[in-house]
Amino acid sequence: MHPAARTRATRTTRTTFRTGPTPVPQPRTARVRSLIDADALRVLHRAARILLDDLPELTDRLLAVLREQEPAYRTALENDQAATWQEAYRSLRHSVTSLLDPRGTREAAHRCTWRIGVTRAEQGLPLDALLHAFRLGGSLVWQRLVEETARSEPEDIRLLVHVATDVWNFVDEHCTLLADAYRQAERQLTWRRENRVRLLASALLDGTSRIADLPEAAEGLGLPEHGRYVVVAAAGGPPQDPTRVRASTLPPAYWHSGAEVDYGIVLVGEAGDGKDDRDPVTALALPADGAAGR
Repeated sequence: MHPAARTRATRTTRTTFRTGPTPVPQPRTARVRSLIDADALRVLHRAARILLDDLPELTDRLLAVLREQEPAYRTALENDQAATWQEAYRSLRHSVTSLLDPRGTREAAHRCTWRIGVTRAEQGLPLDALLHAFRLGGSLVWQRLVEETARSEPEDIRLLVHVATDVWNFVDEHCTLLADAYRQAERQLTWRRENRVRLLASALLDGTSRIADLPEAAEGLGLPEHGRYVVVAAAGGPPQDPTRVRASTLPPAYWHSGAEVDYGIVLVGEAGDGKDDRDPVTALALPADGAAGR
């Protein structure tokens, strides 16, 4: 080659090396991460399939811990152990099957959790105890996944770290759903109770109440079933501070809101007591600017 040509070629090569873009290797992180995730899912699915066969034992473990730690569940187990066991079993089954097929089992798992929240609200089981049970169930599922992997393939335990978030996201999602179902059912129950009391009070006031309803009416109104009562009509509303009725000298009363006036069912004497000569209208400390009568 001619020396000048060789020189130009050399310079061209050096110029390209100095000013051209620096070769950057293609990132392998995404590919490596994908492979790790695939291996982690394989390990998770293998352990989850074994857990499906061990669900009765896992359910027994969960209920044993709840019996020890949660008085509310201790009572539930004493009252209906079979139903409580089935409830825990169904919940754990959805937890494990969701690890195998998150999309396919999502709606069924949600329905199961919602039903549990509503049922337990109706039964009066405390929400805190219910949430503790769900979190404890998630913890036991995760513990069994680790135990099974350690038994069968100890070297794969490190891979479970990559799917731990999926397990706990499921638990958190269902705890939120559970609380929503519980509170909604609780609001409905409160409305039903209050409406039932209003109906019972209305029946007492208009004289259509049945004798068979009197014990329920007394309990709902917070008044003794046997006693002497008067009805007070107050245009100015009930006492200024009806919450003080029990703790003060105000006579016990239940107030029923009417279209134009409020009606007070006022206890003026317990059964067997002597006659109370107090005027209930005066004793109730009704608003001074309102009209009242008995």
